[in-house]
Amino acid sequence: MKKIIVFLFVSLAVMQGANAQLGIFNHLTVGANVGTPGIGADVAMPITRFFDVQAGFSIMPHFKYTTDVHLNINNAGLPPQYQLNINEVPVQGKLKMVNGKIMINFMPFVISSFHITVGAYFGGSDVIEVYNKNEGELIAVNQANQFIRDNNLPVDEVGLKLGDYLLTPDAQGNVRATMKTKSFKPYVGIGFGRGVVKTKPIGFKVDLGVMFWGTPSVVDHNGVELTKQDWDGKDGGAFKTISKLKVYPVLNFRVCGKIF
Repeated sequence: MKKIIVFLFVSLAVMQGANAQLGIFNHLTVGANVGTPGIGADVAMPITRFFDVQAGFSIMPHFKYTTDVHLNINNAGLPPQYQLNINEVPVQGKLKMVNGKIMINFMPFVISSFHITVGAYFGGSDVIEVYNKNEGELIAVNQANQFIRDNNLPVDEVGLKLGDYLLTPDAQGNVRATMKTKSFKPYVGIGFGRGVVKTKPIGFKVDLGVMFWGTPSVVDHNGVELTKQDWDGKDGGAFKTISKLKVYPVLNFRVCGKIF
């Protein structure tokens, strides 16, 4: 047992000496970030003279936007107790981006802080969530739709229009749709500043690049994924625009401090 302990201590000492000579993991920097992926934090360590690695997370603040959406109400054929007088429904949308990240920075010039970065964001797939603001507001819509189905009335069911897709309420009288992307999103970019601060106590870094998040999809509260044809209507809105973007632009600012 004593020999094993001695061997481990000697091995650690040799590795520490090698790390110090090669510049591998011999410095640690902690950074705070703000940019288009949100706000976040990370740590960085050198892996050679020209490369360092950053790992951390980013969270998009839940910015909310409220608007009123019209229901496609047609009371024709409905008895008085099922007729709807809801003209507009307050709908709220919010951003939901949450990601971990790992990045490799390559500094090709010793005298310059210019760097090329490759890596990936991973974890969260939700981007935007849209839902009715007032919980259970659409219970009466469910009752009217059930009467339409039970009596085979020649009228459309009532719901919210997302493009050409009719989003009908769930059993609790709510509607919800979520835009999703790939959970693993490769990244490539360029910038100035170093991920690892070696001599100065504080450093700054700016990055510009793209996150490859694939073709966004929209899933409703029933788990149904909307098709491209569903966005052909005039009410496709932000979903219609964002669903065409296969990459997400990244502009990120970082301030960091040296730990050792």
